[in-house]
Amino acid sequence: MAAPTTTTHARKPGAGWRHQLASWLEPYDADEPVAGTFRARQLQAVLRLTPLTMLANALNVVLVLATFWDLTAYRAFLLVWAGCIVLLVGRGLRVWLRARHRPPRPSASAQAMRRATVHAAALGGLWALMPLVLFPQGDAAQQLAAATITTGMMCAGGFALATVPRAGTAYVTILGLASAVTLVRADIPLSLSLSLLLVVYAFIVLASVWSSARMFGALLTAEAEAERQNEVIGLLLRDFEEHASDVLWEVDAEGRLCHASPRLLSLFATPAAELSRTPVLDVLQRMLPDDETAGAHFAVLRGHVERGTPFRDLPLATHRRGRTRWWSLTAKPLVDAQGRRTGWRGVATDITEAQQANRQLTWLAHFDPLTGLANRHQFRSLLDDLLSPRVGAPHPCAVLCLDLDHFKTINDTLGHAVGDGLLQEVAQRLLARTRRSDTVARLGGDEFAVILRDVSSTDEAELLTRRLLDGLQTPCDVQGSRIAVRTSIGVAMAPRDGTEIDALLNHADLALYAAKSAGRGEFRFFAPQMAALTRRRLVIEQALRDALARGELSLAMQPLVDLVDWRVTGFEALLRWRHPELGEVPPAEFVPVAEEAGLIPAIGEWVLVQACRHAARWPGALTISVIGRASCRERV
Repeated sequence: MAAPTTTTHARKPGAGWRHQLASWLEPYDADEPVAGTFRARQLQAVLRLTPLTMLANALNVVLVLATFWDLTAYRAFLLVWAGCIVLLVGRGLRVWLRARHRPPRPSASAQAMRRATVHAAALGGLWALMPLVLFPQGDAAQQLAAATITTGMMCAGGFALATVPRAGTAYVTILGLASAVTLVRADIPLSLSLSLLLVVYAFIVLASVWSSARMFGALLTAEAEAERQNEVIGLLLRDFEEHASDVLWEVDAEGRLCHASPRLLSLFATPAAELSRTPVLDVLQRMLPDDETAGAHFAVLRGHVERGTPFRDLPLATHRRGRTRWWSLTAKPLVDAQGRRTGWRGVATDITEAQQANRQLTWLAHFDPLTGLANRHQFRSLLDDLLSPRVGAPHPCAVLCLDLDHFKTINDTLGHAVGDGLLQEVAQRLLARTRRSDTVARLGGDEFAVILRDVSSTDEAELLTRRLLDGLQTPCDVQGSRIAVRTSIGVAMAPRDGTEIDALLNHADLALYAAKSAGRGEFRFFAPQMAALTRRRLVIEQALRDALARGELSLAMQPLVDLVDWRVTGFEALLRWRHPELGEVPPAEFVPVAEEAGLIPAIGEWVLVQACRHAARWPGALTISVIGRASCRERV
């Protein structure tokens, strides 16, 4: 974009009022096509307010009709006047709707600005007719309404048209002068003073329009200058990227180096005479590290050279003096006047640090940084390859889910450093007790998972799982603390228990929960009934959370009898739960769920309160007992 000229509103000493007015009405000094872009921005600013301004016009038309409709002699004028304003409002809305459904115009002509000015002048003229014609005919209330509407329209229009100062000036001037003339002609006290005051107000609005226009013009000029500078900086940066380099190189038609700089000789660690006799591709091939990725990149480089196609930012690795370095190669073929290829010229940039950082990020994306095991993403990817191979049926395997019992307690009491050390020790033990073909992963926290490949029978999976459990039995010595490790394992077999990742992992989790319920330190294979039991437990837990609020819990009183004289000495309070859908849920089923869900304190408090209320109504000789989970008896 071409830059605008240097000044926006330079004021020359002694300049006449015409020059000053022209500088106000043209808020910037710019040549085409910059001026066209500025004009488009000015019109877009006006269009953003078009719906509000047109709505204000329509509402005020309705107010004028309602206010002056009782003037029967002027009804025809009111209808014609209102119709003309509605036509202008409709035209403005039509322009706004067209602009909404099109991309912003990059440029606008001077004619478009003139049309906007004519439209504003026409609208100002129509609104000027209203006070000129109707103000003298109305009573005091109608005159007050006309004055208020006119003043509001003048101020609002000036604000809305501030970015197009010619249009704003035309609109405010026409409406302000008409209002002033109306007041001078009116037979009311202080009409001349009010007229002068209105002229002052109109001039203030005009000054605001011009000031806003100058600020908007200065903003447009600053943005254009910033964009121009950005383009220059972009060109300089692109030129720098294309020509600045670590090593410049050039080869002839036979692929031999034309000249070798000291830096290039240091890179190849080869005498200059040998480099001048040997094709550079052969030299680079001898320097390739023993790496499949490096070999693939070199094959791409050879392909470009053989086809004579330019390339950019092509990575290439070299191994020399015990160190591997990565380079980014950019080059293009050299041709003579007849179009024959005469060699290559390019640049090599050292990207060793960036490549190492990229490899580190790639490693972090697939492995757990604490234990070095595969992470959840890598684990799911490997499992997906087994369950959904490109060719053939799913491979048989066993998926083990395990976690450490009471790991949170270890973390809270001994510290996170000990907890991290314990996780690392467990990871090493799992790796030591699995085969090379198996995969051990840390899914997060103290959750681990293992894929046992090529395991199709439960006997084989049981043998390997028992081996893992045995390997974790010995206490771990971590930072001076001796920690006994206990874990539970859930096993799901594929494809027997599922061929989808989420289903198989869910089944292994269900088996893990069953192993924990069996007393921890055990393992269980998934069985279909586990899902039903787990679902029922979840239903019971959710229902139990609201059982107190819904009044579903109750106490059953079991009498306590003295066997000597067969006399009732008291009662034992027994907790019962009747759910509207589950029916009678036995305590042996819901009490363990309440314990694991942390609901026992609230339920226990309720039981004690209810038992005391019952006992308060009994004779003093009777007692009441509440039996807790730990079989401890409390008498009230």
